[in-house]
Amino acid sequence: MSDRADAPDVPGRERPVPITLNKKPVKVDGPTATGLQIKQAAIEQGVSIQIDFKLSVIGDDGKEVPVRDDQHVQLHHGSEFFAVAGDDNS
Repeated sequence: MSDRADAPDVPGRERPVPITLNKKPVKVDGPTATGLQIKQAAIEQGVSIQIDFKLSVIGDDGKEVPVRDDQHVQLHHGSEFFAVAGDDNS
């Protein structure tokens, strides 16, 4: 019965974490994921980005912090991410 969706967290076990990417809801297996895994999950769930887009997360101070494809980040319920084309300077 430990595979039930409402089972308590088990250390080392991945669980879907609801985040937003470009203001769209995305579930990413966590508690940690790489920038590439976050983008892949978003694309699989219909978010209109490309795998080579630059990813950033909104930090506690409200500022965007870049996330590399190979960088592991801690996912929290409601974490906000943005992905933009590499040549977008906005």
